[in-house]
Amino acid sequence: MWPKFTLPIVLTSLVISACSALSTMPPIGQGPLGTVALERVSIRGTTARYSTPQAFHASHPATISPSVTARLLTGLTISGLDGPHRTTGPDTFPLFSQEEVEFLAPLVSAAFHQAQPDQRITFMVKDDGMTTQGYLFAYHTTIQVALVHYRTAPTANSRSRQPTLSFTPGEALVRLDPPEPWMVTEPEWPRVAIAVEALHRRAPSPAPMTEPTPAKISHEGEQQRLQQELQATKDLVVKQAEELQQLKEELDTLRRQRSEKPSAPPKTTPKAGQRKPAATPTP
Repeated sequence: MWPKFTLPIVLTSLVISACSALSTMPPIGQGPLGTVALERVSIRGTTARYSTPQAFHASHPATISPSVTARLLTGLTISGLDGPHRTTGPDTFPLFSQEEVEFLAPLVSAAFHQAQPDQRITFMVKDDGMTTQGYLFAYHTTIQVALVHYRTAPTANSRSRQPTLSFTPGEALVRLDPPEPWMVTEPEWPRVAIAVEALHRRAPSPAPMTEPTPAKISHEGEQQRLQQELQATKDLVVKQAEELQQLKEELDTLRRQRSEKPSAPPKTTPKAGQRKPAATPTP
């Protein structure tokens, strides 16, 4: 039995051992909206939290096209917390905005192609100082997605209530019962499994419509009216120019015909004093 004073030291070393099992690789891509990177998950030793060794082994590398990845990201939804985007049902919101989907999809697709079996793909997006973070990986015919943070401020309590992660349509969800032990290394994080085949069958989702503000509607309406008036003025000017050209051509034709017509000879009048001799009767 360990002495009492050595127990905190042992527990600390075990926690450090568990944390050191993750190593983030150079990012696949990054920009103003966020970052996509690969994270290596090493074999975990036996700790107070992980009672047995657990080896991470994803089905990587995987070929997931950007369009299929976009369908995956677009279909992810959350519930249980207020969200900034348009609702898709009672208290249900898209996990990502359309702009975030367009940013993440090609990077996540490239990460699937480059990832190794001991690596998972991490994503992080920023919006108004809030951070949404998670990871995903391919496993056989599914894609596993876990949400670590949703729109969390840097000073927020990490133990705040987590939202419920889901996917639309629900037929694409796959229930792994029970899941592989190495898949639930962070059981407090919400996660889902989506069938890749369902993503291939699913039609691309249209971009969500945003309601324009009244000022924007007024500005666009005024601009459209001015464009219509300008086009009508242009059409009138073109029509008048065509009519003027037609009149000019007709006038030139009349002038040319008049110049080409031969003039009639002048009529002669008898001189004064000249009379026609009277006819003499025949005997």
